[in-house]
Amino acid sequence: MRVVKNDEDSVPGASEDGTLPQNSVKAPMTEQNAASEDFPVESPVAASNIIVDASRFSAPRVALLWQTPSLGLYSNTKFDTLYKGIGHNNGNLAFVYAIASHVANTKVFMPWHSKPEALRAAADLLVIPCANQLGAHTDLGVMADNLAAAGVPIVAIGLGAQTKGYGEDMQLSEGTHRWAETLARLKVSSDANILTRGAYTVEQLNKIGIVGAQSGGCPSHFINPARDLGARIAANWNGGDTIRSITVAAGHQAWGYMRPIEHQLIAMMMDPLYPGQYVVQSMSDMIKISRNEFASIQDEILDRIRNHTVPHYSREEFLGWCRRYARSYYDIPAWMDSLRQHDLTIGARYHGVALALQAEKMGLTITIDSRTRELCENTGVPHVSHEQLTGPLTRQALKKLVAFNAKKYDAFRRSMAQKYVAFLQNNSVAPAPFLLNLAR
Repeated sequence: MRVVKNDEDSVPGASEDGTLPQNSVKAPMTEQNAASEDFPVESPVAASNIIVDASRFSAPRVALLWQTPSLGLYSNTKFDTLYKGIGHNNGNLAFVYAIASHVANTKVFMPWHSKPEALRAAADLLVIPCANQLGAHTDLGVMADNLAAAGVPIVAIGLGAQTKGYGEDMQLSEGTHRWAETLARLKVSSDANILTRGAYTVEQLNKIGIVGAQSGGCPSHFINPARDLGARIAANWNGGDTIRSITVAAGHQAWGYMRPIEHQLIAMMMDPLYPGQYVVQSMSDMIKISRNEFASIQDEILDRIRNHTVPHYSREEFLGWCRRYARSYYDIPAWMDSLRQHDLTIGARYHGVALALQAEKMGLTITIDSRTRELCENTGVPHVSHEQLTGPLTRQALKKLVAFNAKKYDAFRRSMAQKYVAFLQNNSVAPAPFLLNLAR
């Protein structure tokens, strides 16, 4: 499989050692508490010491195709190992964490490159956390052959098409086309087994003869267990007369069309009384600036990143700026907890922004292509096209750009949760209690 490059998210294979996790994993969320009407939800994510045991469900064993449920003590992990562990994009962690919390079946985590016999031995059902695999940037022929050889039924969640805009059709390699056909063919039942990011991806699949996929947004829409999430976001957003502290969901140094916008956002983020953070997700060199890995970045690339962020700084001043503001996160609770400290998260990284809403704070995605637009439209995340941001950006201007109706958001989220739960149940996946509660 070819790794997705310069993109919002990707799900390449990880470990090459062939080892498998235990047959049960720790649940990322205390589902019993989250599902109770009487239990006060004090934070977006509650840690759990409960081992998922699906013996009480009449549900198949699930293999979640992702390397590991946890990156462990990542503060001491070598960068290359860590980069591989996040699938080359920190944003991947958001939807993988969400899906793991939604699936109540007994489950194991297995890498994408697991051998067919290992998949057959470990699971009755493969749940694949998907991203924007449908585009010219991937060739998934090897994985298509592997899945076909395994013959284990598949449930694909969050699949998206990537093009420059809705007016274009996706272009697929022969291998990726065959991979998509394999997903659709290995079904549990006659019901849809592919949940896409939106109607655009469904339409694109229809055009290449893969019919019956279901539109569903992104599973990261359902991380926070609160049924009144929209009201909580609105209360925090409307509690002040202006925006003070800002998180910038950083783009990429090659995105020249975003550079003037990021320069203005960074200037606001660097407020001396209300300092924010510059959260990086992809690609490797951009992430490295958040981990003091400057020596491994080529000088030319380092200068490009400096030009994209603070071009008026010298090299040494830029390195100091990175140490002060650049951040990356390797587990979702820590990431969300950081976003709670700031009034607004804004930028071109959908998952970096969406996690702010799950943390009950406001977010605004700057859409740059079909995938970011489709994700926002199908999850209720406030968004604006980068082409619309032609004027000066100020705190007052950003406040006016955010269109958010708490009641509509909560009602839409509930309706999407209902569709998601039905999709899971139709595919023999037992939804977690807190997810059922969101859908009721």
